[in-house]
Amino acid sequence: MQINLNLSDIKKIIGADLNPDDSFSVKNISSLEDADSNDIAFLFDRGSESVFSPVNLELVKKSNAGIIVAQKEIVPGKKYLLVKDPLSAFTKIINFVQKDDSKKLIEDTAVISNKADIHQSVKIGAASVVCDNAKIDELTILDSNVFIGKNVCIGKNVRIYSGVKILDGSIIGNNSIIHSNTVIGSDGFGYAANKNGLQKIPQIGIVQVGNNVEIGANTTIDRATFNKTIIGDGCKIDNLVMIAHNVVIGPHTAILAQTGIAGGVVIGAGCQIGGQVAIKDHIKIGNGAKIVSKSGVMKDIKDGDVVAGIPAMPFSKWKRAMIVFSMLPEYLKKFKERDKKAGFFKRLFS
Repeated sequence: MQINLNLSDIKKIIGADLNPDDSFSVKNISSLEDADSNDIAFLFDRGSESVFSPVNLELVKKSNAGIIVAQKEIVPGKKYLLVKDPLSAFTKIINFVQKDDSKKLIEDTAVISNKADIHQSVKIGAASVVCDNAKIDELTILDSNVFIGKNVCIGKNVRIYSGVKILDGSIIGNNSIIHSNTVIGSDGFGYAANKNGLQKIPQIGIVQVGNNVEIGANTTIDRATFNKTIIGDGCKIDNLVMIAHNVVIGPHTAILAQTGIAGGVVIGAGCQIGGQVAIKDHIKIGNGAKIVSKSGVMKDIKDGDVVAGIPAMPFSKWKRAMIVFSMLPEYLKKFKERDKKAGFFKRLFS
């Protein structure tokens, strides 16, 4: 990302003490591996327990970045800008560069109900629609083509990107981010089977999204049949995630892309769920549980457990199973050689 700022400007934005020359001109924010001598790169620790990959220190050694923002000098010979929280510094710079200085708050093509309650500081983009009795609190931004249904309640400082649909009755907490084309509050997949086929069960609940939640693009969160589908405070949900009706997700849980969560699932606090995980309906996942990518969860998981595989099993057991599985071709070859006379293998697969 091009920024064209001097280090003295960056110091004012992030409040850092500068070790390098204040007059150094920064052209871009880049990754460690792609940065050159005119760029600034950031080194922040995602945590040893994170589902996300930690920074490889070899990247720091090989990096050509003119300045590295970090907590401490970890590789001699590099120029550092030392801060207490590099991630916070990175966020402040991005917000500064991307800030919208437009004084126009509501675009002419937006359609706003006269029954909606919208704070005077809210920004609403072109062709967006806000329906009856919706309430939108201060400093919230709606990009273009956003649809806000009846009786929706949106908190303070929420960012809603283009194409998002938030349907009737949904609640969105403060400081949350919803990325493009996500749908919140559509009907849950509820049907009763009878002799005439499948009869639809009306879905009359809502979706409640907590504070400081981020929801990725093209994610769907269904309204509850009754009561609420709940996304707890601080949850981070990736792109292309499907969350069914009456699911309850505890605070600070991370869910990676293409995961599908069936109806009535209860997920605890601080869980980490990998990509392409499938979770069966009406099961419970304990606090702090971790589910490895591509797992199929068919039964309850206890607090702190780490599971993998289809069906999901304890991670240590799954690793042993994968070792045995990788050896099967060799065992099969030996079995066929020993079975030439007995003919059991031939009869089994004939």
